[in-house]
Amino acid sequence: MSNNVKEEIYIFLKNAKLSSYEINTFITLLYSKELTAKEISERARVPTGRIYEILEGLHDIGMIEIHDSRPKVYRSLPFNTAFENLISYKENERKKESAFLTNQAQALESKLYNSDLYIKKEPSKVFWSTAFGVNSIFSLYVRHANELKKELLITGFLNENTLKIIRFAKDYYEVIYKAVQRGVKVKYLWSFDHDERALSTDEKSRCETLYNELIETLEKYFNISLKMKGFEMKYIYKRFPTYYDIFDNQRVLIKLQNPLQISRIFACMNVLDTTLAEALREKFLNTWLLEAIEI
Repeated sequence: MSNNVKEEIYIFLKNAKLSSYEINTFITLLYSKELTAKEISERARVPTGRIYEILEGLHDIGMIEIHDSRPKVYRSLPFNTAFENLISYKENERKKESAFLTNQAQALESKLYNSDLYIKKEPSKVFWSTAFGVNSIFSLYVRHANELKKELLITGFLNENTLKIIRFAKDYYEVIYKAVQRGVKVKYLWSFDHDERALSTDEKSRCETLYNELIETLEKYFNISLKMKGFEMKYIYKRFPTYYDIFDNQRVLIKLQNPLQISRIFACMNVLDTTLAEALREKFLNTWLLEAIEI
């Protein structure tokens, strides 16, 4: 191996953020078949107290092999395999770092949005978090509903059980009511659990009956009425593949149904992404205008 190639390998590994000891150790093994730690320490000029740490690190990356003999011997993997493993290792490390920073950003975002600091609150990046359980989901919903300025688009699932549990969702409907009172336009689109097949007259009649009962329930327990300016409701027969709500065309709450009780929400993903919000808003409005039924 020429000195020029050796120098290029050194520069490549330096750009990959390997230390001088790691680089010298790997290049030494690349020149040799197999060596003991003592031999590597001498040839690579790595202190004896550091050599085992360096070798273990290169092994974790996937650049060298360790043969469990007495004494242990070490050798380099083929250079193409070693380089591929190094790149893969660095990519995974960047993903972990990115995930760590994203989690921190999510936590800070929540605190800053609720603080009294004068800060720019318009989203510029994609942030997401997940809430599990009724209390956590309600808390998430209430927080962001209280921030609404213009529009809230909601999708919901309707069956007999929905009417039984809806009266216990006071916090949820109270913030919707208050949002409408502040001038926020709310469109609420309900769906039934039917597929693409045509419904019978009796099935359609049953859906209409449930929907009318829903209207009465909302007005009786939460003072939410179709007569309220800015509040609209419609329904469709077929189920939504995914249920979601869109806040001011910026934030999307993706709702995961409980597989044991589909009228309940098991978890909620909070996504701050204007691109996703705009795409889903367009989908929602197409369904609202072309398919939804209004009574």
